[in-house]
Amino acid sequence: MLSADQYPLLQYRASIAKHISPRFAFGYGLTYSNFTYTALQVTRNNAANTAALPPDASASKIPPQGGWDSLYDTICTVSITLTNSGRVPAAEVAQLYVGIPGSGQPKVLRGFEKQLIQPGESASVSFPLRRRDLSIWDTRSQQWRLPSGAFAVYVGKSVLDIQLQGSLQL
Repeated sequence: MLSADQYPLLQYRASIAKHISPRFAFGYGLTYSNFTYTALQVTRNNAANTAALPPDASASKIPPQGGWDSLYDTICTVSITLTNSGRVPAAEVAQLYVGIPGSGQPKVLRGFEKQLIQPGESASVSFPLRRRDLSIWDTRSQQWRLPSGAFAVYVGKSVLDIQLQGSLQL
Protein backbone atom coordinates (compact mmCIF):
# COMPACT_ATOMS: atom_id res chain seq x y z
CA MET A 1 0.00 0.00 0.00
CA LEU A 2 1.33 3.43 -0.92
CA SER A 3 1.38 6.26 1.57
CA ALA A 4 -0.05 9.65 0.57
CA ASP A 5 3.44 11.10 0.04
CA GLN A 6 4.26 8.36 -2.51
CA TYR A 7 1.30 9.04 -4.84
CA PRO A 8 3.12 11.83 -6.75
CA LEU A 9 5.73 9.25 -7.80
CA LEU A 10 3.05 7.57 -9.91
CA GLN A 11 2.82 10.60 -12.18
CA TYR A 12 5.17 10.76 -15.15
CA ARG A 13 5.94 14.44 -14.53
CA ALA A 14 7.12 13.74 -10.98
CA SER A 15 9.12 10.75 -12.25
CA ILE A 16 10.92 12.94 -14.77
CA ALA A 17 11.64 15.64 -12.18
CA LYS A 18 13.09 13.08 -9.75
CA HIS A 19 14.94 11.12 -12.49
CA ILE A 20 12.98 7.96 -11.73
CA SER A 21 12.48 5.42 -14.53
CA PRO A 22 9.15 3.61 -14.24
CA ARG A 23 9.11 -0.17 -14.63
CA PHE A 24 6.34 0.08 -17.20
CA ALA A 25 5.90 3.42 -18.95
CA PHE A 26 2.52 4.56 -20.30
CA GLY A 27 1.86 2.69 -23.55
CA TYR A 28 4.17 -0.16 -22.59
CA GLY A 29 3.23 -3.53 -23.97
CA LEU A 30 4.86 -6.68 -25.12
CA THR A 31 5.46 -6.73 -28.84
CA TYR A 32 7.23 -9.08 -31.19
CA SER A 33 8.06 -6.38 -33.68
CA ASN A 34 10.06 -3.16 -34.09
CA PHE A 35 8.78 0.24 -35.17
CA THR A 36 10.44 3.26 -36.72
CA TYR A 37 9.16 6.82 -36.39
CA THR A 38 9.81 9.20 -39.30
CA ALA A 39 8.52 12.26 -41.15
CA LEU A 40 7.56 14.53 -38.25
CA GLN A 41 5.51 17.48 -39.53
CA VAL A 42 4.10 20.31 -37.43
CA THR A 43 1.51 22.13 -39.54
CA ARG A 44 0.16 25.37 -38.14
CA ASN A 45 -3.43 26.41 -38.85
CA ASN A 46 -2.86 29.98 -40.06
CA ALA A 47 -6.58 30.76 -39.76
CA ALA A 48 -6.56 30.06 -36.01
CA ASN A 49 -6.56 32.97 -33.61
CA THR A 50 -3.45 32.77 -31.40
CA ALA A 51 -4.16 35.74 -29.13
CA ALA A 52 -3.21 35.13 -25.50
CA LEU A 53 -6.82 34.97 -24.30
CA PRO A 54 -9.56 33.03 -26.11
CA PRO A 55 -11.20 35.41 -28.62
CA ASP A 56 -14.70 34.65 -27.34
CA ALA A 57 -13.71 35.14 -23.67
CA SER A 58 -15.27 38.06 -21.87
CA ALA A 59 -14.34 39.44 -18.46
CA SER A 60 -17.98 40.33 -17.85
CA LYS A 61 -19.35 36.85 -18.56
CA ILE A 62 -18.98 33.52 -16.82
CA PRO A 63 -17.60 30.92 -19.24
CA PRO A 64 -20.08 28.24 -20.28
CA GLN A 65 -19.74 24.71 -18.95
CA GLY A 66 -16.81 23.10 -20.80
CA GLY A 67 -15.18 26.48 -21.47
CA TRP A 68 -15.24 28.95 -24.33
CA ASP A 69 -15.82 27.47 -27.80
CA SER A 70 -12.48 28.80 -29.05
CA LEU A 71 -10.60 26.54 -26.58
CA TYR A 72 -11.42 23.74 -29.02
CA ASP A 73 -10.06 25.48 -32.14
CA THR A 74 -7.24 23.51 -33.75
CA ILE A 75 -4.02 25.56 -33.63
CA CYS A 76 -1.83 22.99 -35.38
CA THR A 77 -1.56 19.33 -36.35
CA VAL A 78 1.40 17.08 -35.64
CA SER A 79 1.83 14.18 -38.08
CA ILE A 80 4.27 11.28 -38.24
CA THR A 81 4.80 8.10 -40.21
CA LEU A 82 4.99 4.91 -38.18
CA THR A 83 6.56 1.85 -39.87
CA ASN A 84 6.51 -1.77 -38.70
CA SER A 85 10.11 -2.78 -39.43
CA GLY A 86 9.68 -6.23 -37.91
CA ARG A 87 8.42 -9.53 -39.30
CA VAL A 88 5.02 -9.87 -37.63
CA PRO A 89 1.86 -7.74 -37.47
CA ALA A 90 1.85 -5.67 -34.29
CA ALA A 91 0.38 -2.58 -32.66
CA GLU A 92 2.30 0.47 -31.48
CA VAL A 93 1.15 3.35 -29.25
CA ALA A 94 2.64 6.62 -30.55
CA GLN A 95 2.58 9.38 -27.94
CA LEU A 96 2.69 13.15 -28.36
CA TYR A 97 4.23 15.37 -25.69
CA VAL A 98 4.47 19.16 -25.77
CA GLY A 99 6.79 21.50 -23.88
CA ILE A 100 4.65 24.57 -23.21
CA PRO A 101 6.62 27.77 -22.49
CA GLY A 102 5.98 29.10 -19.00
CA SER A 103 4.25 25.93 -17.79
CA GLY A 104 7.11 24.74 -15.59
CA GLN A 105 6.83 21.26 -17.12
CA PRO A 106 9.33 19.96 -19.69
CA LYS A 107 6.77 17.61 -21.33
CA VAL A 108 3.01 17.19 -21.04
CA LEU A 109 1.10 14.38 -22.72
CA ARG A 110 -1.23 15.79 -25.36
CA GLY A 111 -2.16 12.76 -27.45
CA PHE A 112 -1.67 9.08 -28.13
CA GLU A 113 -2.72 6.76 -30.92
CA LYS A 114 -2.55 2.98 -31.18
CA GLN A 115 -2.06 1.56 -34.67
CA LEU A 116 -2.02 -2.07 -35.83
CA ILE A 117 0.49 -2.26 -38.68
CA GLN A 118 1.45 -5.17 -40.91
CA PRO A 119 5.15 -6.05 -41.36
CA GLY A 120 6.92 -3.70 -43.75
CA GLU A 121 3.95 -1.35 -43.93
CA SER A 122 3.54 2.20 -42.67
CA ALA A 123 0.71 4.20 -41.16
CA SER A 124 0.22 7.93 -40.87
CA VAL A 125 -0.60 9.18 -37.37
CA SER A 126 -1.97 12.69 -36.77
CA PHE A 127 -2.48 14.59 -33.53
CA PRO A 128 -4.56 17.80 -33.64
CA LEU A 129 -3.51 20.33 -31.01
CA ARG A 130 -6.28 22.62 -29.81
CA ARG A 131 -5.94 25.98 -28.06
CA ARG A 132 -6.68 24.26 -24.73
CA ASP A 133 -3.88 21.70 -25.35
CA LEU A 134 -1.32 24.49 -25.70
CA SER A 135 -2.62 26.80 -22.95
CA ILE A 136 -1.77 27.23 -19.29
CA TRP A 137 -4.15 28.30 -16.53
CA ASP A 138 -3.73 31.93 -15.55
CA THR A 139 -4.67 32.25 -11.88
CA ARG A 140 -4.87 36.04 -12.04
CA SER A 141 -7.43 36.25 -14.87
CA GLN A 142 -8.96 32.82 -14.06
CA GLN A 143 -8.75 31.84 -17.72
CA TRP A 144 -6.73 29.66 -20.06
CA ARG A 145 -3.90 31.69 -21.59
CA LEU A 146 -2.07 30.70 -24.79
CA PRO A 147 1.59 31.64 -24.29
CA SER A 148 3.75 32.88 -27.13
CA GLY A 149 7.16 31.47 -27.93
CA ALA A 150 8.67 28.17 -28.97
CA PHE A 151 6.73 25.03 -28.06
CA ALA A 152 8.79 21.84 -28.07
CA VAL A 153 7.08 18.88 -29.78
CA TYR A 154 8.05 15.30 -28.94
CA VAL A 155 6.72 12.02 -30.36
CA GLY A 156 7.78 8.64 -29.08
CA LYS A 157 7.08 5.30 -27.53
CA SER A 158 6.95 6.81 -24.01
CA VAL A 159 7.92 9.99 -22.19
CA LEU A 160 11.40 8.49 -21.70
CA ASP A 161 11.73 7.04 -25.23
CA ILE A 162 11.30 10.01 -27.57
CA GLN A 163 11.83 9.16 -31.24
CA LEU A 164 11.17 12.52 -32.98
CA GLN A 165 11.49 16.15 -31.93
CA GLY A 166 10.26 19.37 -33.49
CA SER A 167 8.94 22.78 -32.54
CA LEU A 168 6.04 25.15 -33.02
CA GLN A 169 6.47 28.92 -32.87
CA LEU A 170 3.50 31.02 -31.71
